[in-house]
Amino acid sequence: MKKTLFPLLILLVSLTIIAQEQEPVIDTSQIVVPIRIGIEGEAAISDTTSTLIVAEDQEANLLYNEGIELYTAGNYEASIKKFNQALKLSPDLQIALFGRANAYLQSAKYKEAESDLNKYILKNSEDGEALYLMAYTLYFMEEYERAPEYFKKALDFEHKDVNLYYFQGVMAFRNQEYKTAIEWFDKAIEFDSNHFYSFNDRASSYRMMEELDKAIADYDKAISINDKSEIVFNNRGSVKRLKKDFAGAIEDYDKALKINSEYHIALNNKGITYFEDGKFEQAISLFEKVLKNNKDYAYAHNNIGLSYYKMGQYEKAVDSYTKAILLKPDYAEAYVHRGSAREMLRNMKGACDDWEKARELGFSEAQEYVSICTDYKK
Repeated sequence: MKKTLFPLLILLVSLTIIAQEQEPVIDTSQIVVPIRIGIEGEAAISDTTSTLIVAEDQEANLLYNEGIELYTAGNYEASIKKFNQALKLSPDLQIALFGRANAYLQSAKYKEAESDLNKYILKNSEDGEALYLMAYTLYFMEEYERAPEYFKKALDFEHKDVNLYYFQGVMAFRNQEYKTAIEWFDKAIEFDSNHFYSFNDRASSYRMMEELDKAIADYDKAISINDKSEIVFNNRGSVKRLKKDFAGAIEDYDKALKINSEYHIALNNKGITYFEDGKFEQAISLFEKVLKNNKDYAYAHNNIGLSYYKMGQYEKAVDSYTKAILLKPDYAEAYVHRGSAREMLRNMKGACDDWEKARELGFSEAQEYVSICTDYKK
């Protein structure tokens, strides 16, 4: 091995400070539609205090009605037991099957809900509401390839629900199809002009497309609808930070923290704002507060390391990156950063080990660092 000391490659150091936004925002309490009372159509009884049904299989229907009352009261486990009893007496009682599917959904028992909905849809294939609930169930089972089929079927049978459009926007966003996501959020907003989640998530889509002014306008609208959400203030602050409006970003993060003082994501992002504004000591102070709220938050350790690196305190930077890696062993960026700090300390072997580890973890940008090591080891 040559003993030549390689020059410090400062220009190649890529510092990745970790920010976090939260999007899309999904409120599961708003998704499941109210269960239908009675048998169907005009025979339904809307008064849950008197839901008796005069039917051929009266005992099963009575149990069904008891299940409805328990469901309406929010006692989903007890309602499931009543629906079970009704179906034991009358296995083909479709309303009980549909009712149990709803109760499973509210209990986040998605596999059971899917099973009941499959059986129900076999005999009620044009029920748009059931098709929509199947799509919703599949979405929360992370069956993103199957869910759109049922959303489309629900639309075909003219089921109307703002979340039918909203969830398709969410799926497009997850697939990084931001233009398509915006089109779905547009439809959701056309359906409900005060749909907070669609405004927030359309804003996030605009942000990903770097249309920052449109993003802020939508976050403004979301806040006008609901100013009690720390998430939307955090998201708007992050866009302001991208626009280099550091004072505006800090103001939004503070508003998020006023709503939820333990919201470590906003605290971390506030620290990043100080970092990007060159106020490294203030940034470190905030990242340390993040760790008081969430001691296992590896990103805060990484960000402390980056701050120390910028201040020329490379040994402290290495210590911080090491803490991040201990918490998150697959944290490729932290390996790259620690390698860069070790390079500044003239520890080329340690630097190369870190860069090679980052490459092994699939971080493609580590390759340019590893190429330096190839020459160094000759």
